[in-house]
Amino acid sequence: MRRLHEAELRNIVLGAGLLGAGGGGSTKEGMKLVDRVLEFSDGIDLITPEEVSDEAWGAVIAGMGSPIASMTRVRTWSPLWALESLEKELKFTSSFVIPFELGAGNSLNPMLAAVQRKIPMIDGDPCGRAVPQVDMTTFFLGGLPVSPFALSTEDGINVVIRTKKPSDIERIARAITAEIEGVSATSCHAMTGKEVKRLIIGGTTTLVEHIGAIIFEAKARKTDPTERLIADYDGYLLGKGTVKSVKVETKGGFDLGVVQLEGDLPVTVTFQNENMTAYRGDTLLAVVPDLICAISEQGDPLTNADIVAGMKL
Repeated sequence: MRRLHEAELRNIVLGAGLLGAGGGGSTKEGMKLVDRVLEFSDGIDLITPEEVSDEAWGAVIAGMGSPIASMTRVRTWSPLWALESLEKELKFTSSFVIPFELGAGNSLNPMLAAVQRKIPMIDGDPCGRAVPQVDMTTFFLGGLPVSPFALSTEDGINVVIRTKKPSDIERIARAITAEIEGVSATSCHAMTGKEVKRLIIGGTTTLVEHIGAIIFEAKARKTDPTERLIADYDGYLLGKGTVKSVKVETKGGFDLGVVQLEGDLPVTVTFQNENMTAYRGDTLLAVVPDLICAISEQGDPLTNADIVAGMKL
């Protein structure tokens, strides 16, 4: 176990903002969530999967909805309320929480519940990136049911959804979220420590902390972190230039759209919250599960909610 304080939390926001691959919450939202966490404590405890008792219980926590809406309606209590709804439904008490995915928002949302309940967060997640749907995780692929699925809002709306198909959970939860201004918190995949060890992708919070430290150092020196990130993490430069256009539509709780980059290395990226494909002309350069990430000329990791025409990437 180790204690994460403000500097580590802000590095996590930057690193997770990059590996969120266009989704998972804006770094602007993430930094506001750090402020929320620090209102309750000086930091949070992070534990490895191996430190969890096989018999201990915990659950996954995430934010759901439009990344654009989440930038203005930052969560405070709804992650905890969602966890408590799931605990009440299944009659267990959490000894830990788990992030649903990597993202500047969703790496931080479970931390709120953790500090409010004084329990640790596990260093890991079931995606290794941000994903647009609840069935795109190692937990689901490993046989853990998504149902029941608890959803809460900052206005005190609490719903527990039970279905046989994950697609029904996705459809119902996103419909509710879209109806309540596009932002909610969710909890699902209640599990034991034994199941965590079997299915989690371990060490991902520490990974994004290290990536964020590289970005933070480069920003402080006013240098470009891209070359070091590519070298250290086996990456590729897909595009470089100026954003020509951003076309986005919020539909069914998702941000759907296309970003066009023109200039030295033009590229067109499609997204459904997260980046799905990257093309140059008719040539496919990358496709999910590849991490198609964006970083500004100033070294800021960007979600699709952050990108606007005229921006240099």
